Amino acid sequence: MTELYPLLDGSGRLRGVIGTGGDATKVCSLEGGCRYYLWMTVAEAWDVTGMLDRRGALRLKGEGGLGFAPVASWVLSPPYVHARAVGDLDEYARWLARLVGRELRGRRVLLGFSGGKDSVAALLTLLKLQEYVSFRLHVVYIHIPFLEAPRNIEFVERVASKTGVEIEILSAPRRDMKTLLKWKGMPRRGYRYCTVYKAKPMRRMRKEDPRLVEVIGDRLTESPKRFERLSKAAAARVVLAGRKFRPTYLFTLLDVVSIVRRSGLIHPDYLEGLPRVACSLCPYKALYEFYTLPALEDEALIEKVLEKMWRKWYQWTSLEVFREQRLWRFSALAAKPLLYAKQLLAARGQQPSGGLQAWSVVEAYRRVWTGPEPRAPVAEEPWAIGEAAARAYRRGLPLALLEEDSLAATPGP
Repeated sequence: MTELYPLLDGSGRLRGVIGTGGDATKVCSLEGGCRYYLWMTVAEAWDVTGMLDRRGALRLKGEGGLGFAPVASWVLSPPYVHARAVGDLDEYARWLARLVGRELRGRRVLLGFSGGKDSVAALLTLLKLQEYVSFRLHVVYIHIPFLEAPRNIEFVERVASKTGVEIEILSAPRRDMKTLLKWKGMPRRGYRYCTVYKAKPMRRMRKEDPRLVEVIGDRLTESPKRFERLSKAAAARVVLAGRKFRPTYLFTLLDVVSIVRRSGLIHPDYLEGLPRVACSLCPYKALYEFYTLPALEDEALIEKVLEKMWRKWYQWTSLEVFREQRLWRFSALAAKPLLYAKQLLAARGQQPSGGLQAWSVVEAYRRVWTGPEPRAPVAEEPWAIGEAAARAYRRGLPLALLEEDSLAATPGP
């Protein structure tokens, strides 16, 4: 599952959308047609659009059995909305204050901060909201040793310094993480034991303070599951329900990028062409996302863990292939048919023109952060974003546009 990004030309005009998840990338035109690519190596993806079955899966039979890759489900996505909910952050904060000011006043508001684009945008929105509503802001960042690059902590410290906000930096117990890595191996898709250490401190804080309000940074168009859940809140026009506050869930990707770019607080992962900020060794990264890795704190430990995993579960392939394909991201049960599907494809011969090179995908994601800001309309009111996304979703379209009566008078920058 993925979030779609805009494909922009050199002047910031929209040419299509792109999304990456699992070991696949989806590229869709403005007319709605999509092509699907399977990452064969860190550097190259092959077009498998014409080979997918009705369910969007790649199934190839060979003498060794069935090669299988759930390509379309990896890149399932809600519509990309080419518009902005926020024409001006100050105006948006005043709008929020009118909606929730009375309920928030005097309370403690907790923000779990990751350093990613959404948490930076949420932080900046909350700081602007504080100019109109008095509440106590508590920001917490939780680091995962060994799996997460130390530069993530450096980035969080830079955010704290630039915004003047005290960010509490916590860490999963190093001894626990080292023990888990040695005995359970790397976190895998469907088995990310590391997330427990992200959730525990937040759960404890909620329990200790019954009046605490927690900021949920999920956005409507971020993933299909979040879209299904948050579209109901958008239809009911709710941003605060009980103790859960969603100040930015109507933000489009363009809103988030614009707010973060103007703050100068862009995480280095985005500037390196990655679509998300996560642990350096997150199993939900696509293969191409490992084309570059920031320095880890104990690379020798990780190498030992990987070799032990290979010996225990993946000896049906070579250690070299296991490392090159980052097969540890998948359970052995899922990794074997995936690798076999790639081997059967490769055996058919060289991919014809039309595949993807990692450098072009990297540049597509980077351009959102470094190229000209795209021109896009601003919604008359934020609720129009949810309505536009819902219309496109019902029609099965990857791209949503606002109707004329939903537009503000002034276009976005």
